[in-house]
Amino acid sequence: MDIINENEVSFNEKKSLQIIKSAIETSKRTLKDDGLLLILWGFVLSTANYWRYYESVKLTSWWMRDLMKAYMILSGIAVIGITVYFIFFRKKKVRTFTSISVRYVWIGVILADNVLIMITKVILDKIDFVLLQPMQMVLIGFALFVSAGIYRYHLLSLSGIIMWVAAAIAVNYDLNLQFLVRSIAEVICFIIPGTFMYMARKKNN
Repeated sequence: MDIINENEVSFNEKKSLQIIKSAIETSKRTLKDDGLLLILWGFVLSTANYWRYYESVKLTSWWMRDLMKAYMILSGIAVIGITVYFIFFRKKKVRTFTSISVRYVWIGVILADNVLIMITKVILDKIDFVLLQPMQMVLIGFALFVSAGIYRYHLLSLSGIIMWVAAAIAVNYDLNLQFLVRSIAEVICFIIPGTFMYMARKKNN
């Protein structure tokens, strides 16, 4: 009986260590994956917003406009597809509380953004992008700030604060300059921390 109990304890200890190790590896990979997603989303969003600014202040040819329109559509589809793959189809041994929580935060922000659009359309009888742009930036800053708390990755907290500051700056300008401010903020708040997240976890692995 004692031998059986000792074997069971040894088996349970090994199983527990295996589960813990698997959870840690999954958590590291999740942070690295999310760092890559931040880089991709930051690049696509900042490029699109800078183009909107550039198009508003410079005379551009029709072929360039068509090319950029096709680029934005294709890059948007690509980054959404990659995101869906990372969230739903990329094999993970353990689903961590961290990864699930971060997903819910960003899904909630996307839904909140769409609700804001509907509310402004009902109240103003039109979609006021001059008003919505800073509000969207505030929501993005909130998602970054909360994600930082979940990950315990303080660089994201700074990114959230910077995005809030950028929103406060953007509200003083017209839509065209808001695009420029948002583009710069997305490079700082998405691409830079995403690169650090990806490289740090890649080095640790």
